[in-house]
Amino acid sequence: MTDPFIKQLIHNRLINVKDYIINNYTKLELDEKLAMLLLHIYNVSEQGEHFLSINNLKDKMTLDFVECSNLVLKLVQANLIAFDIVVDNNGKRKEKFTLEPLYQRILQDLIYQNDKEIKVNRENDTSELVYLIEKEFGRTLSSFEMQMIASWINEYHYDLGLIKLAIKEALLSSAYNLKYVDRILLTWQQKNIQNVEQAREYTKTFKRYEVPKKEMPIKEEEVYVSWMK
Repeated sequence: MTDPFIKQLIHNRLINVKDYIINNYTKLELDEKLAMLLLHIYNVSEQGEHFLSINNLKDKMTLDFVECSNLVLKLVQANLIAFDIVVDNNGKRKEKFTLEPLYQRILQDLIYQNDKEIKVNRENDTSELVYLIEKEFGRTLSSFEMQMIASWINEYHYDLGLIKLAIKEALLSSAYNLKYVDRILLTWQQKNIQNVEQAREYTKTFKRYEVPKKEMPIKEEEVYVSWMK
């Protein structure tokens, strides 16, 4: 992840650095004193200052110069801040600080937490579908069938509502097998159907063409679709 991209996220307040530090400083392996110092350094950065003044920092925290310097060093060792040597217009070398390491850590953690949440949600969706299908089919599913259900969620990323609707369509056709459900989902995918509303409209249209012309009228909801054609 590039430095400009991270800065843009922070600039747009899509990442609240202060809240993250306050709520996760133990995860960053910081004690309260180091966390407070890091917050002050972040404030300095937000003010557009690129050079740290130990004297100013120590006054904000009632620290002496040596202790404050040592704490800043600990933040460097913890890979939360970094310093680069720059030369000013007068040829004087200065240490310019950056919070890029901190931003990288925050972003990596947020990505990890998001991936973790997605994984948990997918596992919950899979469990919900297994329970629903076993209940409707009146039998225990095989390991192969469970893998098929998991693939709908993890590999093909089918919408949970669409899967439930496909199961309902299979039951209406008295097709108590997952291959039938899979065929319905594949058909919808080929038709670029991405939500329940689109699927219902497509199925409704499909059913109209299935009504026998010379027989007695049949209620639309009683006409079942043969998805195995």
